[in-house]
Amino acid sequence: MTILNNVIGISLNTQIEIATAVKLNEYKYNDLSKLIDSAIKNRPEIKAAVSRVRASESGVTLAKSSWYPQLSLYANYYYSKPNQRILPAQNRFDGTWDAGINLSMNIWDWLTTKHQTDQAEAQLALAVDGISIVKDNITLEVTQNYLNLSQANKKIDIAKLIVNQAEENMRVTSQKFRNGLATSSDLIDAEAALISAKTNYTTSLVDFELSKAKLEKSLGK
Repeated sequence: MTILNNVIGISLNTQIEIATAVKLNEYKYNDLSKLIDSAIKNRPEIKAAVSRVRASESGVTLAKSSWYPQLSLYANYYYSKPNQRILPAQNRFDGTWDAGINLSMNIWDWLTTKHQTDQAEAQLALAVDGISIVKDNITLEVTQNYLNLSQANKKIDIAKLIVNQAEENMRVTSQKFRNGLATSSDLIDAEAALISAKTNYTTSLVDFELSKAKLEKSLGK
């Protein structure tokens, strides 16, 4: 910490220890194929795409319904004074009812029905294709984040190795400096290399956490 000691104006030999340090949290993740399956199952985009398909299927069913006869049931109940449905009319409340079945078929609009059915089926095909597109996009996103996380994990190992080498170099240089075999410039260079190595290590930890967060987000968590 020679540079820091020089900046704050204390003895260059003063040893300073950092009270806290960045820690690497263990993170275990499954195979890529399992992660992709999990993302496709949990991502809201898939659920929305499936809902669009179901709505389009209902639209096709509704459009095709015009090809078939329309059957309806009806029933009415009348309670009035006088009840016009009772003859002769009497000055009192009476109840009457009726019920029936109505069957109709419009053959004049079949051309319109065909166009509506074709349109509904085209919308259904687009909705089905939309699911495939969403799945492909999710697969690509999860794969990229998975590879980035794997690469970030490897960078941590490399950065840790460089820190160990820089610490060893600092130890040797400090020993030489105390024995008069190295200059203060050599000591400052060794300390600068150690600070740089530790900074890179910390950066690699941050990059790992960011990559992990992106992967978890792409999984729908």
